[in-house]
Amino acid sequence: MKTVMCKKKVPLRSKIESALFLYRAYANRSFSDVKRTIWHHQRLLGYLNKYVGIPVEKTRILEIGCGQTARQVALFHADGASIVGIDIEVPTYIMNLSVFLKVVRLNGIERALKSLARHILFDKKFFTELSKEYGEPVTFNDLDVRIMDATNMIFESDSFDFVFSNMVFQHIDNVEGAVKEVNRMLKPTGIAAVSIHLFPSISGGICHEWLNPDQSPSKNVPPWDHLRENRYPVNIHLNKLKINQYRKIFRTYTNIIEEQTATEGEKLLPPAIEEELKNKGYTREDLLTRTILFLVRKKSQ
Repeated sequence: MKTVMCKKKVPLRSKIESALFLYRAYANRSFSDVKRTIWHHQRLLGYLNKYVGIPVEKTRILEIGCGQTARQVALFHADGASIVGIDIEVPTYIMNLSVFLKVVRLNGIERALKSLARHILFDKKFFTELSKEYGEPVTFNDLDVRIMDATNMIFESDSFDFVFSNMVFQHIDNVEGAVKEVNRMLKPTGIAAVSIHLFPSISGGICHEWLNPDQSPSKNVPPWDHLRENRYPVNIHLNKLKINQYRKIFRTYTNIIEEQTATEGEKLLPPAIEEELKNKGYTREDLLTRTILFLVRKKSQ
């Protein structure tokens, strides 16, 4: 993985703190919440039903950035859909020596060790609970998950009824290329749902202390530090695009039929910081919009 928003080297202490945060987040189920996983799945099914209108078992679906555990791929597979998941990281819902060495080779030893620890400590229990809560078997043995670049996919044009991506596009440098690919692969009757975590938001630097600013604001890291001095960099690559830059790209290459936004941090933005960041080119909308969801149809080229 690339190292974050600036050219600063991420200190070892920060990496250790990040690892401890991830452990606690999985242990208290912040990152392994079965009910939230199913809630998100039902939301995706709602978009499919509303805008495509064919039974899920007859659909061809693509998830861009399915993650190492491919949870939504597994749920759609359990629904009977024909679904493919892609990611730049090696899938680790099945972990053995061969998979571990592949992660080391393609994603680095740090990622491999984190993946192994998560698999041993949390994944098996999560997968079992997911099947129980969903009410039918959710298996991870026969999934179509591929390592692939979102800007250069091998699928034929007009291949998918439904394309979705959740909080991934902020990590892609060539967003224009990825959106072009989404448009290319959508069927004329299909729909794409792309949700993006916006970099200029108070949580957009992915600093662990600011992931839930309205519920638990940090006492240690200044708000919007990643846009100001960036004294607390994290080991995650982000493209830094603003909301209107995303809008321009999606408007250019797709037909937007609906846009949804979620805000955060209004009570945490004092006039002095707002003015400071305004002078750096950030609008109030940039600073207070956490996520944007684009629901789009194919645009003829």
